[in-house]
Amino acid sequence: MKKIKSILKRFSLVLSLLAVIGIIIIGYFLTKKMRVEIQDLNENIKIKYSQINAYETQKEEAPSPELIAKLTREKEYLNRKFNFYMNNFSTLYPVVPKFKLYPSIEYKEFLYFSQDRLYKKAEKNSVLLPASLGFQTTGLVSSEQIPKLTLQFEVVKDLVNLITDAGVTVVESITPGEPQKVAFYQILPVKLEIKGTSNEVLRFLKYIENPSSYFLLKNFSVEKEYEGLFKISADLNAVIINKTKTGKDEG
Repeated sequence: MKKIKSILKRFSLVLSLLAVIGIIIIGYFLTKKMRVEIQDLNENIKIKYSQINAYETQKEEAPSPELIAKLTREKEYLNRKFNFYMNNFSTLYPVVPKFKLYPSIEYKEFLYFSQDRLYKKAEKNSVLLPASLGFQTTGLVSSEQIPKLTLQFEVVKDLVNLITDAGVTVVESITPGEPQKVAFYQILPVKLEIKGTSNEVLRFLKYIENPSSYFLLKNFSVEKEYEGLFKISADLNAVIINKTKTGKDEG
C-alpha cells in the first residue's frame, strides 16, 4: 500500500510539472499572435513617419498636398490602432519618479525606503529574496545614471511584488538589462531565477500572462530541485509603452 501511495505521489508531481509547462505554452501562443500584430503595426508606423519626414525635409521632391494628407491620416490611424492593441495587451506600467532638487540624495533615499518595503513584504509572505537586488546602496550615483537606474529598479520592484503576491518560495536572482528604445515603447530585459512548488510557479506564470502585466516571457527552463520544489530560470522583457494622444482608440 505504501509503495502504491509513493508511486501515485511521484506521478502527481510529474502531472503538476506538466500542467505548469502546459499553461506556459498556452499563454505563449495566445499572446504570440498579438505580439506579431503589434510588431507589424510598429513597422508600418515607422514607414509612414519616414515617408512624411522625407517629404517635409525634401520639399522639392514632395508629392501633392493630397498625398501628404492621405499619408498623415494613415499614420494617425496606425497610431490609434497601435495604442488600442497596447491598451488591451498591457495596462499597468512602472511609474518612474523624477528627482529634481538633489537627484543623487533623493534617489538614494528612494532606493533605501523602497527596498525596505519590498523586503518587509516578502518576509511577511514567507518569500526569501536575495541579499541584494543589485542596486548600489553605498555612496552616491551620478545624476546621469539616475533615470536608467530608477527605471530598472521600478521594473524589478514590480516583478518582486508580483513574485511575492504569487507566494513563490525563493527568489535566487533578478538581473535587469539595458533599456532599449523601440519607436513608441521601451524594452527592458530581465533575467530571473526562482524556486517554488508547482502551485507557486503556476500562480506566478498566471500573473505574468495576465493582461495587466507588462512582462513578456521570452524563454524559460524548469528543473526539479527535489520532491515538490522546482527551479525556474526565465528571460523576460518588460515592455513599457510611451502612449501618444491620437484621439479615440479604435477596435
